[in-house]
This record gives sequence, structure tokens and C-alpha cells, in this order.
Amino acid sequence: MTGPIRVLVADDQRVVREGLGTLLRLITGIEVVGTAADGNEALALAIQLRPHVVLMDLRMPRCDGIEATRRLRERDAGIKVLVLTTYADDRSVIDALRAGARGYLTKDAGATESGRPSNGSPPASPPLTPPFSSTCSTPSPPASPATPPGPRLSSPAG
Repeated sequence: MTGPIRVLVADDQRVVREGLGTLLRLITGIEVVGTAADGNEALALAIQLRPHVVLMDLRMPRCDGIEATRRLRERDAGIKVLVLTTYADDRSVIDALRAGARGYLTKDAGATESGRPSNGSPPASPPLTPPFSSTCSTPSPPASPATPPGPRLSSPAG
């Protein structure tokens, strides 16, 4: 892929949505193309703006991140979704991965985790999986209820 990674940020909390947008705009190679306050708005903007990645909060009013991810995958499987969550061990992360999300980002991740380029080695902990660059450069497998795409939520040693 050439050019910047086009990102849409979807979160119902304005401070989170605007803060993520501001943070991502500081990272070379990322272009924030829009923001959405709920899953319905995220779906409409994703279809209109064609971002490479939607950073999607799991819990939003009207249409949550899991349902919005499912609908987006049905409409355009080429747009990748990374879900935003407060806790990595949240059951809804697994549901989002089954709906077609490519990975997750915890809301306590810092700037270095949010924009870390892929170097081919797995991160020591899972705050960002997979990084934006690898999410955009790898083809999306079809969503499968039996084997969710994305990261394992347990450590390899455990």
C-alpha cells in the first residue's frame, strides 16, 4: 500500500473520539478521515469515506461496535476493523473478532503502542494487535465463527 493509512475513529465518548483523532494525526503515515459517535454513523461514514481501518469502540448507543463490525464486513470486507476496549479480557472482544474485527486496541494503550509499526515479531503484551500497518497490508480472511481472526487473548506460555 502506498500513501497514508486512512483511519475512521468511532467512539460515543467525545473526549475519547477527539483525543484519538488528535493523537493519530500526530503519527506519520496515518490520516484520520472522519469520526463517528455510534455504530450506525461509523457504518455510513465507512461506506462513504472508504478508510483502510475503522477504530471501533465496542460499546456505543444505537448500534454497538460488534454489530457495526458485522454489518461493515458484510458490506465491504476490504475495510479492516480494530476494536477499542477498556479491558483486553472482555468477552465482547472475542465476539467482535468473530464478527470480523482484525484485532483490538485497549484504551489504556499509549502513543507508542497505537502507532507502532509492524516489525514481524509479536508484541510482548497485547495492547495493540495487529498494528495498523500489518492490518492494512494483509488480506482479510473471511469471518469464521469456529476460529475468530486476530490475536489469541492468552499468553503463549500459559
